[in-house]
Amino acid sequence: MTRYSDELIDEIRNNNDIVEIVSQYVALKRSGRNYFGLCPFHNEKSPSFSVSQEKQIFHCFGCGIGGDVFRFIQKMENIDFREAIQMLAEKAGIVLPTLENDKDNKMLELKSKVYEINNIVATFYHEKLYLSTSKIAQEYIKKRKLDNNTLKTFSIGYSGNYDEIYKLLKQKGFSDEEILASSLVNKSSNGRYFDRFKNRLMFPIKDVKDRVIAFGGRVLDDSKPKYINSPENIVYSKGRQLFGLNVAKRSGKRQIIIVEGYMDAISLYQRGITNVVASLGTALTEHQGRLLRKYAEKIIIGYDSDGAGQAATLRGLEILQNLGYDIRVLQLEGAKDPDEFVIKFGSRKI
Repeated sequence: MTRYSDELIDEIRNNNDIVEIVSQYVALKRSGRNYFGLCPFHNEKSPSFSVSQEKQIFHCFGCGIGGDVFRFIQKMENIDFREAIQMLAEKAGIVLPTLENDKDNKMLELKSKVYEINNIVATFYHEKLYLSTSKIAQEYIKKRKLDNNTLKTFSIGYSGNYDEIYKLLKQKGFSDEEILASSLVNKSSNGRYFDRFKNRLMFPIKDVKDRVIAFGGRVLDDSKPKYINSPENIVYSKGRQLFGLNVAKRSGKRQIIIVEGYMDAISLYQRGITNVVASLGTALTEHQGRLLRKYAEKIIIGYDSDGAGQAATLRGLEILQNLGYDIRVLQLEGAKDPDEFVIKFGSRKI
């Protein structure tokens, strides 16, 4: 099996200081020769997670997990060794050789195809939004007062009433396996292929590299469910991503506002608040909190004012406090969510 050389792996390891890498996920404090923080792999109140800059290793005295920088990235990002090598090589600016005849490449190739499919479909939905046949979506956009810059920044689109995606992707040369892996198309028991999203305003979900990894779709009438989202698949894990982070990181601020939904984030952006993300559901996860460490020291929680939103706020406070953030909670008096609040009272109140 073709593999990367030990010399190349050592070069990548030597060009990724473990303290610097771990600090992007864990708040570390120096104590003696090592650095300590709360373990990201199990719940604890007192720091037992140690990082040695001298040895370039980490070890948790609580749960026993340890290893080098590759092992840490594998565990944190839920990826395999090959993907950890590629991620750290990219961070270090090291160009990797192309590997051939490697069975492990099949999954990486499938992931690459799904990213490509997602990008094609996001572009298709976005262009469809501007067609004369998309009046219902355009009326909704008008009602929500979204301008063209916002539509393009978030690649907002429209999925029509007909099954179009399978045919589109087959014409582009993708296999059934690749199309089904994207979760954009389902297959019925009688072998018919049909679109997951129909007659919905479409919100592509992008990672920090601007790759489209999933979609959310909102109905344009009173039908249920109001939103449907891509299921988790080979490129998407909702607890590990944040909607809008690819946009928010460009603000240059070390402060980020977390809201619940796509429209909350988009509405705030529309009104000049560009450092906002949505947590793809009401409950913030620890991994999402660690993801933000690369971009912010201060977090403002702006969840809805209902019971579920308040419970999610308490959960978010606990997670973010343990991660060492400066935290604030947005008071939404007179509104049910940030979208309604900013429309009523303006962005200066946030």
